[in-house]
Amino acid sequence: MSGPLRRRLLLMTAIAAVVLIVAELGTRTLAPYLAEPLVYGDEATQVKVAQMDRRGPDCTDVVLAGDSTGRDAFDPVAFRAADPDHRRAYNASLDAASPVLERRWLRDEVLPRLDPATVVITVASLDVNANGKATASARAAYDGAPATAVGWAGPIGAWAISHSDLARYRTELRSPTAVADAVARWRAGTPAPALTSAGIDGVLGADGQGLSRRALRYRQDAGTKAFTREQLLAGFQLDGAQAEALAGTIDDLRAEGVAVAVLVLPVTADYVALHPNGQADYDAFLATVQRTSADHGAPLIDLHAADPGPEAFADTHHLNATGTAWLSATLPARLADAGVLRPRRCAVE
Repeated sequence: MSGPLRRRLLLMTAIAAVVLIVAELGTRTLAPYLAEPLVYGDEATQVKVAQMDRRGPDCTDVVLAGDSTGRDAFDPVAFRAADPDHRRAYNASLDAASPVLERRWLRDEVLPRLDPATVVITVASLDVNANGKATASARAAYDGAPATAVGWAGPIGAWAISHSDLARYRTELRSPTAVADAVARWRAGTPAPALTSAGIDGVLGADGQGLSRRALRYRQDAGTKAFTREQLLAGFQLDGAQAEALAGTIDDLRAEGVAVAVLVLPVTADYVALHPNGQADYDAFLATVQRTSADHGAPLIDLHAADPGPEAFADTHHLNATGTAWLSATLPARLADAGVLRPRRCAVE
């Protein structure tokens, strides 16, 4: 390469670097006024990441992870109050999270941020339905989100959006309207609305617990039954990949020195009956969970037939405020009996 061409390339490289640095600095100035980009699969997941970042890795004793049934059933505040040692807990459950999704979520996002001593994995029959629409949709959203995308480019993109505002806000910066609105907010000194670790009003509490079903009561109505039958349990068939993912999650956690328990939450008789083959389908699900837990060394806490009270369900399979209070208050003793509770990590505040 000739000397003049080399100098020209160096000059162009230097100019490009300066442009990128100026653009990055400008974006960082404008970032608080730009609409917050959704870099995870949904707002609740993004809020949970912010909550876990706020908590840090030093003081979380117990994490519960599963789908929306776990999210709505477990209140870390009530758990801590009922626990004689007042362990700190966090509810890391995601809506429609199947074991395949949950394994990635725990390994890549939850464990590095919280380093829990104990993880309780909730699993429901709808999570392992090979034909489940909700679980497939949730997995597709998670696998396609910028921060959690699969494929060779996924980790590169995740690193970029975590280190560069220019990368994080790239979609917003392409919109003249979004930029103009941000500039107007900047001039007015009014930051854009943003998700925070405080939670989502009426949806998600500060410790990851679900709030949206607290006030609901299941009345055996036809509409609720139809949704469960047609959207969650239609074509019910046990998915071997989901059972393998549950086994892999248990192995992953135990290899990291984390105590693990598997929890099957209470459901209504209607929920069991709404499987295409009724009790036979549900028994097959239970047998798979029992075998997987036993083979991989995780105690199983099976509460599917437990009675949390006549008014404890929000629908066929989600607990409401009454059911949540019951589960959260009784769980410390159940985990202690299973031998998976460790000494608390932090002094009582």
